[in-house]
Amino acid sequence: MNHKRITMSIIVATLILVSLFAVVSSSASVSGTTMAGTGPAVSTEWGNNGQTDIFAVDASGTLWTKPIYNGGPIDNGIWHSLGGRSTASPAAFSWGSTASNDVFVRGTDGALWHICSDNGGSTWSNWESLGGRLAPGTGPAVSSWSAGRLDVFVEGTDGALWHKAWTGAAWSNWQSLGGKLTSSPAATSGWGSLTPSSSGSIYTFVRGTDGAVWQKFWDGRVWSSWTSFGGRLAPNTGPAVSQNLWVNVQGTDNKLWQKAAGSSGTSWSAPGSPPEALSASSPASVCVIYMDHTMVCVSSNSGNLWYGVHNVLGQFPQWVSVGSPP
Repeated sequence: MNHKRITMSIIVATLILVSLFAVVSSSASVSGTTMAGTGPAVSTEWGNNGQTDIFAVDASGTLWTKPIYNGGPIDNGIWHSLGGRSTASPAAFSWGSTASNDVFVRGTDGALWHICSDNGGSTWSNWESLGGRLAPGTGPAVSSWSAGRLDVFVEGTDGALWHKAWTGAAWSNWQSLGGKLTSSPAATSGWGSLTPSSSGSIYTFVRGTDGAVWQKFWDGRVWSSWTSFGGRLAPNTGPAVSQNLWVNVQGTDNKLWQKAAGSSGTSWSAPGSPPEALSASSPASVCVIYMDHTMVCVSSNSGNLWYGVHNVLGQFPQWVSVGSPP
């Protein structure tokens, strides 16, 4: 094996990512602010040349979106209002080869609300209520294991994990998956990523009553029992997981920590955090750059939103500020 060639490839790939991020690295001016206690959501539209969009809730509860990445930072991305009245962090997902986006929030009535676009965000549907009752201060999570399928997860007012699915034709009833959550959940299916998953598989992650990450897995037939994934999450924050099964959390030291769920024997590591202190909110993550890199988005104490993208060493060589909704 040519170790020199492998080492040089890693160095070159790292330098490419650093050059992409060198465009913007300092804190952008914050014209508005995000709602206290809320983090962003992020999705990648593979049917729109891999454009990645960020979603955030402003201080009044209005949902906003902005394109932020397409193989590199999008400098002229403009914030667009999607309206609504959200009370917690949103969740977003874009189906495989389409330019779709489905976004979910907790409304002022405590129920789950949904809005979607099937043309890259040029137009959006009206808001619709999907019912349910989400625990105060918690938002939903969403995943998909095939085109036309959506699986949404929330913490109910009983503290358990609840699930509702779009089957391609209709929404299912709510189903309790048990457990005892202390944050917004996270979910992914691995569908379309470089980490193949069994047909119909879903991975869910939550913050338990002990402050650690707990996971529950659907193998296409049955749900597993709850198992501990370790770690120690900051209070009022939940985990994030991308399609390639990297789990990211804010630790009790208020730094970003990560662990690979798809590899046995891995431990938690600190890949680096943005230059501003993190707010008490959950991060968000998604795959970018042909599904083999992970983007993580966070909110800072100033209300600023930041993102970083893993290089081949599993670290964030640079953080980019995208400001906040106007």
